[in-house]
Amino acid sequence: MKPPFDPIQACFYLVATVIGVHLVVVLMGSVICALHAQEIIASGRECPAGNKLTEVLGAALAAALAFAGGKSRGE
Repeated sequence: MKPPFDPIQACFYLVATVIGVHLVVVLMGSVICALHAQEIIASGRECPAGNKLTEVLGAALAAALAFAGGKSRGE
């Protein structure tokens, strides 16, 4: 027998997918900055992906805590 549709679990997977894609994009930006570090330093600029990784990880932690709180309440 097929289990019933769980909208909370579906929302979790949706948010996890969005955060995962965002994380991959930010990591690719960091890799590109690392590959072009000499040109970035020579031009006197900063890497545009500087604080984005911290922002993404903070969002992932907030989403995980929100879903954990919802699961522990029984919703």
